[in-house]
Amino acid sequence: MKALLIDHDDSFTFNLQHWLHAFCEQVLIINHCEIADQQFADFDFVVLSPGPKSPHDYPHVVHWLQKKFFAKPIFGVCLGMQLLTIAADGKVEPYVPPLHGKKSKLETNIPEFNNLVVARYHSLECLDLKNFDLIARCETTAMWIEHKNEKWLGVQFHPESFMTENTFLLQNYLQQWIRK
Repeated sequence: MKALLIDHDDSFTFNLQHWLHAFCEQVLIINHCEIADQQFADFDFVVLSPGPKSPHDYPHVVHWLQKKFFAKPIFGVCLGMQLLTIAADGKVEPYVPPLHGKKSKLETNIPEFNNLVVARYHSLECLDLKNFDLIARCETTAMWIEHKNEKWLGVQFHPESFMTENTFLLQNYLQQWIRK
């Protein structure tokens, strides 16, 4: 499998690249500013990295998502999930207090993921997710979503963090999701 990882100027990008290498033979990183010039035919899926600031600071990425220039699965992590939310007419609002380097347990109906401990690094949360199915949450915060019509999957938590437990389960889930 080959992945294109869109970097939003975040230090976690290379950790995410390493995490993806568990099931990808190639993970090419490009900067978010290069998104309009990229050819996608050679990749099986696209990953939107975490990043600083708000998804509103990346209007070119939101516009690119809304144009649907290609039919490849998209997996968004943290800011990546927020970008998917904005592109699908959801809302992103401040989350108080910010969680930077905190652990939480997922609440989901998927038995192998229920109570999975995940790492959270965010000061924003996704709301008004009418175009998404909610897969998991922590308390009232959406942590894992899947678009109802597009092949988009987003997680607010960081699967690549050393604080997230059983990351191989998440890698297997993502790999199967891409292929279905």
